Amino acid sequence: MASDSAVSVEPSELSSSVVVFDFDGTLVSRDSFLDFVFGYCARRPGRLLLVFALLPLALPLALRSWQRAASLLLWGITLGTSTRSFVRALRRYALDTLPGYANDAIFIELAAQIDAGHRVVIATGSMPLLVRGLLSARRLAPLPIVGSRLRRRWGGFVTETHCIGKTKVRELRHRLGICEWSTVYTDSFADRSLLRGARYITLVSPSGRTLRRTQRLIDDATELRVLRRL
Repeated sequence: MASDSAVSVEPSELSSSVVVFDFDGTLVSRDSFLDFVFGYCARRPGRLLLVFALLPLALPLALRSWQRAASLLLWGITLGTSTRSFVRALRRYALDTLPGYANDAIFIELAAQIDAGHRVVIATGSMPLLVRGLLSARRLAPLPIVGSRLRRRWGGFVTETHCIGKTKVRELRHRLGICEWSTVYTDSFADRSLLRGARYITLVSPSGRTLRRTQRLIDDATELRVLRRL
C-alpha cells in the first residue's frame, strides 16, 4: 500500500534492524559524481576536447556496455591528474557544492532511524568520499558506506566497481557483512534487488513508472510509502 507521510520510524522491536539509504536522488537531489565530473571538466577545456575526441570510441562501446563507455570518458577527463589533486577536488565539491543539493526531508528520516537505534548504512553508485564529505558538512557522524570505486590506469582513473543494482547487494555482503535488511529508502527501481529484501520501503519522489513497478514487485506484507522531497 502506497501513501504520503512524514517521518515514520519502524516499531521498537526492529531496533536492531538494518536500514539502507540510497544517496543520489534520495539524500541528494542529483547524480553527485556526474555533477562533479561535469564541473571538473568544464573548468578544464583541454580535457573537454579530449573527451570529444574519445566520443567516436565511447559511443559504439556504449552499445555493449555503457559502464565501460563511461569509464573510458572518465579516463579522458582525468588523464594526467594526480590522485591527490583529484581527491582534493572531490572533497571540495562535497563540502562546498553538495550541501546545496541535500534533501532535508530525507536527512530528517535518516536522523530518526539512527535515533531509533537502527543500523543505518548507505549504498550508493556515487563515490563514498562524496557521501562522507556531505555527512561531515552537515555535522553528522560517519556511517557505513558501500559505493563505487575507481582505480588508476594508464595515467587516469577508470571505474573498478560501479555500485548499482545487484552490485549494491554484493558489496553490502562482502564489505559490511550485511545479508538482510528491513528498510530501504530510494528513488529508483534500479534498486529492486534491495527492495525485494525489505519489509518497509520508502520511495523518494518516485516517477509514476517507478511507483507502479515497485507495487508490482512487492507482496502485501511489505509496507510501501511515498515521501516527497521538501
